[in-house]
Amino acid sequence: MDIDTATLATTIVTYFLLPYLKLGGTTLAKKITERVGGAAADEAVEVTQKVWDRVKSAFSSERDQHVFSEFEGDPEAAKPLIEAKLKKKLDQDPSLAGDLQQLVNAPGHDGVSTGAQIMKAHIAGILDARGANFSNASNLKLAGVMIGEDKSNTPIEDEEERTKNK
Repeated sequence: MDIDTATLATTIVTYFLLPYLKLGGTTLAKKITERVGGAAADEAVEVTQKVWDRVKSAFSSERDQHVFSEFEGDPEAAKPLIEAKLKKKLDQDPSLAGDLQQLVNAPGHDGVSTGAQIMKAHIAGILDARGANFSNASNLKLAGVMIGEDKSNTPIEDEEERTKNK
């Protein structure tokens, strides 16, 4: 399967590196635990750490290390640059792309993968409704991801903003 390196780079920076940088591992784990429980949070933080380590190791030259250092210092401002640099690295190194693709799309602790890739869509929506019983509307649990609205915040930050504004 061909890897869409632009999508992979954006996913990694937006959903792994930025939250990890902004919140740190401990706070990230706490925020995830509040949403999905401890085991899933531990696993998410572990995967995020692996993604972080693998991406950082790819930025090995002196110039790359400077770029990564800028990203660490001002993540929002350097986000477009780090995405572009990461995409270029993914294009040039199929092993790196494969490793990161595998990390990002690995099944969860229960062996189930909730990953999805939507390509070339103007509007997309994903609903995770495992275990839901729509016919009787009991035990209905809905989770969704909005794509294409506010690109300035990560999902965890979006939740914090909604909570503050209530």
